[in-house]
Amino acid sequence: MVTLNQVTRPSLTDDGQRTPALRFGDPRVTALMAAIIGFCHLLAGFDNKTLTELMASLLDTTYTSRQATYDLRRLRRKKLIERLPHSNRYQLTTLGRRVAVLFTKAHGRILAPALTATDPALPDNLAKRHPLATAWRTLDRELDRFITAGLAAA
Repeated sequence: MVTLNQVTRPSLTDDGQRTPALRFGDPRVTALMAAIIGFCHLLAGFDNKTLTELMASLLDTTYTSRQATYDLRRLRRKKLIERLPHSNRYQLTTLGRRVAVLFTKAHGRILAPALTATDPALPDNLAKRHPLATAWRTLDRELDRFITAGLAAA
């Protein structure tokens, strides 16, 4: 059984090699997870060049072959990908597919919309249409009142 900590924190492989973390929410990790779950990789797998091109299209910054090598090593040591025999190509493991899909879905369907809805800069007319925005603003006002009342009493 894998835990969130095993993926998102530095760890050691079975043979004692250090494995850097894949931090949930980090833009590079989010792009990396989105890049490796593409259906085009199911049969032929992917390589450093393919990953570099995909990541460059997903990130707002440059992404080099050296960065792809580092990320491939992280993914392999976390057992999210495996090298295809007699090649420099990789494919997702069952664990890798689970982690990549959950990371990208949680970010795209939960975190990004929720953070947008709770943004104080969201115009009132839009906030009124979204139940989470309304609830968040109510909670924020009530916390402010509670803190102000507590400080006034002190």
